[in-house]
Amino acid sequence: MKAIYTLILGLLLIGKCDSQSIETVTYDQLEERWSSKSDTLYVINYWATWCGPCVEELPDFIALNDELKDGPFKMLLVSLDFPKMIEKRVLPFIEKKKITPEVVLLDDNPNVWINRVSKQWDGDIPVTQFIKGDYYDLHIGQLSHQELKDKINSIK
Repeated sequence: MKAIYTLILGLLLIGKCDSQSIETVTYDQLEERWSSKSDTLYVINYWATWCGPCVEELPDFIALNDELKDGPFKMLLVSLDFPKMIEKRVLPFIEKKKITPEVVLLDDNPNVWINRVSKQWDGDIPVTQFIKGDYYDLHIGQLSHQELKDKINSIK
């Protein structure tokens, strides 16, 4: 009986270890990811689980990430949910929606980092940055699948 209990407990722990986790980052840490001026195209999408347009466009981001992930391409989904919501809301959302791009949670002062993204941006989401070397563009608002694909193809 002890052996069965130990086996079940071990399997539960293994399952727990395989579950996805989300790194909580500051904007400085986030910016380090694309600051190398490499030939990699970075697509950084700011979103939240409570944002309808954000959730609506996610399947297109996932599809294009899956299509392009083996090239010089990196997609990063930056959640603006509250850090205390990671376990209760963000992780279940990621699993339910089968989100494959990397997700991080931004926990920093929005009054500082929003202007660093763009002085023209007021903080409304969704918003997407496109960065490759010295190239930079910001799309404010929801992107359709075709708009996202056309934008990526115009930069590659």
